[in-house]
Amino acid sequence: MKTLAIFGCPRSGTSWLGQLFNSSEAVLYRYQPLFAYEFKDWFGRHGVTPDSVAAFHAALQNASSDFVLQALRPPKLAAHTHLVWKEVRFHRLMAPLLAQPGLDRIVYLYRAPVEVLNSWYQAPKEFRAGQDIFAEYLHAPSKNTDPSEFNGFAKWKESMRLALDLQAARPGCFSLVSYERLRAAPLVELGRLFDACGLALTPQVRNFVADSTSRQDDDAYGVFRSERSSIRLPADIVGAIEQDIEAASLMRRADALAL
Repeated sequence: MKTLAIFGCPRSGTSWLGQLFNSSEAVLYRYQPLFAYEFKDWFGRHGVTPDSVAAFHAALQNASSDFVLQALRPPKLAAHTHLVWKEVRFHRLMAPLLAQPGLDRIVYLYRAPVEVLNSWYQAPKEFRAGQDIFAEYLHAPSKNTDPSEFNGFAKWKESMRLALDLQAARPGCFSLVSYERLRAAPLVELGRLFDACGLALTPQVRNFVADSTSRQDDDAYGVFRSERSSIRLPADIVGAIEQDIEAASLMRRADALAL
């Protein structure tokens, strides 16, 4: 069975991308296992070794917690050929995991930083009432209470640096995917990604793509989006992000290398 991991910063669209993979009959999908009690601190306890990676993937196939399994699972009509899991934390594990033989590919989904921060700002469970966005947007001190967290603009830049370094070092097993391109042309972009991963755009996948882009889910954690959210971040913050030279350079480099 091929093994793939999806990484990306919170509010980058990784839940949608995960469900796009999950819509394939060939995929066994698992949601943020390293954040679940069932697999808590797996690599902290076992190290990142060929044996621990193999054991982790074997355990994922038999996962039982509702959090990891999730409810949005289309019926599976064929034998699984791919195990796919996704995380928005633990980005520093990407390089050690790829250094082992047990993970075939990392798919890294990136999104423009203004959009990431704006989505976070509008998600009530993520950005709580009474918090000060000016005090939070850069380093997200209220969210980044653990080293594994990657919230806020500074962490977005750190994560992008990690991803671009891996893309340069391991191009054959690391895929950069632009959220904006995926939203604009989902079948085209997903077709390229699935081809790189050895998956087909079956009718079931195509139907899920059409469904998830044709109706609006008002749940902040939902994956169905037919509309683009309006920018509600304060103009000063939008300006600071858009004028950041490093962030602009990171986006240009990623766009040039993305599938």
